[in-house]
Amino acid sequence: MTMNRFFLFAGICFFSASSLVAQDNILDMRENYNIGDVVTVTGVVTSDDNLGSVRYLQDATAGIALYPGADWSAWDADPVIGDSLTVTGEITEYNGLLEVGPNLTAVTFEGTGTVPTPQVVSASGLNEGLEGELVRVNGVTFPMAGQEIIGNDTYDFTSDGETGLIYVRTSNSLVGEILTGCAVDLIGIVSQFSFDGFGGYQLLPRGPVDLIPASGICYTSPVVQSNMSTTGFTLSWSTDLASDGVVEYGLTEALGMTASSASGTTDHSADLTGLEAGQIYYARAISTLPDGESAASPIRSYATVSASSGDIHVYFNGAVDVSVATEEEALSLGTDMNDTVAAWITSAQYTLDVAAYNFNDQTLEDAFETAANNGVQIRWIYEGQNANVGLNNLPESVVTHPRTDGEGSGMHNKFIVGDAEYTEQAFVLTGSTNLTTGNLVQDLNNAIVFEDQSLARAYTMEFNEMWGSDGMTPDAGNAKFGADKSWNTPVNFIVGGSPVELYFSPTDGTTNAIKEQIEAADSEFEFAVLAFTRDDLGDAIAALGQSFFVNPIGGIEQVNTTGSEYDNLLANGVQVYHHNISNDLHHKYAIVDHASPANDPVVITGSHNWSSSAENVNDENTVIVHDARVANLYHQEFRGILIALGVIQSVEDHAGDAQCLLYPNPTRGALNVAWMGTAAPEDLVLRDLSGRVVMQSPLTMGTTQISTAGLAPGVYLASVGIDGTASRIVVE
Repeated sequence: MTMNRFFLFAGICFFSASSLVAQDNILDMRENYNIGDVVTVTGVVTSDDNLGSVRYLQDATAGIALYPGADWSAWDADPVIGDSLTVTGEITEYNGLLEVGPNLTAVTFEGTGTVPTPQVVSASGLNEGLEGELVRVNGVTFPMAGQEIIGNDTYDFTSDGETGLIYVRTSNSLVGEILTGCAVDLIGIVSQFSFDGFGGYQLLPRGPVDLIPASGICYTSPVVQSNMSTTGFTLSWSTDLASDGVVEYGLTEALGMTASSASGTTDHSADLTGLEAGQIYYARAISTLPDGESAASPIRSYATVSASSGDIHVYFNGAVDVSVATEEEALSLGTDMNDTVAAWITSAQYTLDVAAYNFNDQTLEDAFETAANNGVQIRWIYEGQNANVGLNNLPESVVTHPRTDGEGSGMHNKFIVGDAEYTEQAFVLTGSTNLTTGNLVQDLNNAIVFEDQSLARAYTMEFNEMWGSDGMTPDAGNAKFGADKSWNTPVNFIVGGSPVELYFSPTDGTTNAIKEQIEAADSEFEFAVLAFTRDDLGDAIAALGQSFFVNPIGGIEQVNTTGSEYDNLLANGVQVYHHNISNDLHHKYAIVDHASPANDPVVITGSHNWSSSAENVNDENTVIVHDARVANLYHQEFRGILIALGVIQSVEDHAGDAQCLLYPNPTRGALNVAWMGTAAPEDLVLRDLSGRVVMQSPLTMGTTQISTAGLAPGVYLASVGIDGTASRIVVE
């Protein structure tokens, strides 16, 4: 008891002594006080609700973040820009950002102060010395110009050849705006987001007002690639003023070649011809006004179509429902998934680049050993937080390089690139599966293989960025992971005649690309994901479910994690199911319009969970495949999940207590209706999507063939009897 009194007394004496020494200024607080100390600071507020509840306070010496908790309701008012405040509270740190709060004991409004003039800095000049301060970076352009800005996301910018990052909260009035194609002078507050407290500096703009146009001509669209072939492609863009357009391009960022567009127009288009197949080119558009003022788009990379086979192979280890197959029955490999992956590994003749989150499968160990013994050069990037015990058993010739910053899930990729420089042998293997026995033979996963050199070369570019070099020896000093990377790979490819999009996180706007596909669904949308915490994707699916034409359906494994969208989706009437049976659903895929060939069937898959960690922190890869065959293969696997969950009891559609099977679906010319009930069936009724009956045809016991030749191509609702359960039928 005496000891307790002594410590209490000592603590009181210490606090009293500390409170007698006032902080001279914010810089004094930052440099001479520690986390846990209670301090009093005075300054002028430089931010508002665009940055959420956090306010930034700045005086003549430095800046600091103020965090009141969820809001400022405990105090006299919400601070606004220009308020002079004196705040007393405890120093804390949040992912590297020094703050006062949330334990605030006094907030005093001192009147109106003078907002400091933003200090002009370079893109690379954001650092600890500027944290919390208002700054300005001049001559900024955004590589993702033309995209819709989404909340809780980051966007790269460039200025004078240097790169930086802005972060946009969901509360920011920039959300929903189109990221400007103008060169701008960018104002914002320097913040930090870093799990280890080093690096991670970013600018926080306070709405559209902080993006100040800095050129006389602006791009009103991104530079769009089209007309892709083995020998060239077209680049198109638009500007707000009539101008002369030209494209500079080349095999390196030094460019060196030009292609002209029409003069004196706002709509520009340039054909790049005579190019190499399966090659990646760098290009930028330049638009020049009559007075000589010009604006240039960021240098981006673009791929030609390769001369590879373009074959796309899809594999699952879970059950599939082949009754809904259209062109090809899906492959359920079960416990043989690792054997199939091993076969692709041993097919490599020259090089293998592996980016794998975790690795411990014996079958794959043997395959990599075989490849190495055959003289294949193997480079390997892995996540340093994981055991990766399989690496210990590989030959010494396999060179490895980890991501070690400990942020998020880190290097979360799951891809293998084989023989990228060889047209006939090049392949990329990706999907949701880690290279572990548990993922390969137990948890539900998918793997997709592209035999395409252009795509393989793009994956190699991403690999080299994390490797730090293009040789066999990694350069740790030059290696970049997470937000330190740049958007340096092509997006658009033609693989086997099908468009394929490629996105790497956290730099390429993956979530926005997924959201665009959700919003583009016309008739069907299905998804199977391990983790789903992004509000914007949840809201997009909920909005889709409110439409008359699409009934989204999905499965989620982790429904009880913080921020899970599961309850939100249920509350909005979405048909979503908890995958609560063994083993884990580890997929990260979605299927758009699988039964609607005219509506661009799409599959989204890769390593990217639908979370903010995947979007903003982890190294991830995502492919968006525009191919009806691939979409149907994934649909077969999705049906297998629904059957396992008991959502559907059989492969047939039900009409009351009787069963019928409609095939083929999609159908062209004739529809077969197999009646399997014991009582005579009612008529088959077809309605269009407005609910109007467009056909009513009698059925017989057994199978009836009904002509659809008189129907316009589209989606119809079929039922047995006027009041029967409706199923979607696609007429081509």
